[in-house]
Amino acid sequence: MLLIAAALVAMSCSTRNASTGWVPDPEIVPVSIGESGTEPLTFKGVIYRIPVGQILGEVRLRRRVVDEMRWTVPRTHSLEWNVAVTDGLRGYGYAVRDAADAIFDRKGRREIKVRYEMAAILHDAKLDFAYEYDTRRAARGPGVGTAEVDVEVRLFDAVENRTVYEQRFSGRAREAGRNPNPMTAAVVGAILKAAGDPEFAAIVARTADASDPLAPGAETARIAACPRRSESVLPDDLPSTLRAVVEIQVGSLGGTGVIVSPDGWVLTAAHVIADAPEVWVRLAAGALLPAEVHALDPRSDLALARIPGREHPCIPLRAAAETLELGSDVFAVNISIGDDREPTITRGVVSGFPEQEGRRFIQTDASLNPGSSGGPLLSPDGSIAGITVAKLVGNAIEGTGLAVPIDDVVRNLSIEVEGP
Repeated sequence: MLLIAAALVAMSCSTRNASTGWVPDPEIVPVSIGESGTEPLTFKGVIYRIPVGQILGEVRLRRRVVDEMRWTVPRTHSLEWNVAVTDGLRGYGYAVRDAADAIFDRKGRREIKVRYEMAAILHDAKLDFAYEYDTRRAARGPGVGTAEVDVEVRLFDAVENRTVYEQRFSGRAREAGRNPNPMTAAVVGAILKAAGDPEFAAIVARTADASDPLAPGAETARIAACPRRSESVLPDDLPSTLRAVVEIQVGSLGGTGVIVSPDGWVLTAAHVIADAPEVWVRLAAGALLPAEVHALDPRSDLALARIPGREHPCIPLRAAAETLELGSDVFAVNISIGDDREPTITRGVVSGFPEQEGRRFIQTDASLNPGSSGGPLLSPDGSIAGITVAKLVGNAIEGTGLAVPIDDVVRNLSIEVEGP
């Protein structure tokens, strides 16, 4: 009896009869993903779920069974097929990123910045080998190996924080030679069948809506209304409110932003984004997503960007600044710059409504920390009173901050909220 080695099993799988009844896998026909391409995704590896000791198949020498093979690899996670799967998906037009892309992470964290994480589970495998004698050497000669596998493909959405796709595929492969290795082709072929599934393609496809004004300079940003929450009172409701506060990353610098629409519209300060060619947004759940800048208003120091995805946690946009009075409680929320990137909440009061060169501000003594620019200033009812843009420095005003009233934010960035 042959107990097949882990290295061999990890590279092989098949039908019970290698010499007859072989049916090759049909060619994969990928679903068209359109000119807009796909959202970024990465392949995380294969998880083995085959019980140790399970019989895989037989080894024949001139049609005589000389050994049987058993699975000896523990239930574990393998990265062995990542390169082949990544290259295959890229060949079908998918925007797949791998460890090589993380090398150029400007902040040195070596992160792969994606929305979707793809993985596979190997549930079953069959493997057969048939060899001939090498009459010149009286040894085993060239042979043929066949493999058949049962693989489940899963897709995790880091934006919605849930698994959005689960499907099982079979894979078959045959290889001839002195050391045939059909399992690689069988496993990779099974995984790549997802590219031929319309459901998979529809999930990862980047949507292109001509009515969505995403290009910088567009006159009006029409954003979906954020669902109104039940009566919210701060600070009790801060945990759910903080899910809509995000970190803005621009090179080695950054700031804070707030999601104001379930379809990914984000408000922040213009000086946080500036003229950066690339902007990234880190969600409270940890996902790092690319952001497309829609509008910049340097005069009022405001910016509007958009990240991919749907059903984002958000804070509704509604006129709130007008209800504030001197002495009203407010809460400043920001993401600290540094390795921890934890949100910071400070409580203060409205201490004034100054005007500078025709621009209105809400002045507050709520402490502002490094990275606070672009973060929301919240009213006790959980609404956005304004967007923080400056911290005043000086003996008499140390710790005082300025925020642009939300009414001016909506007007200056030409935001139109659609829906209830």
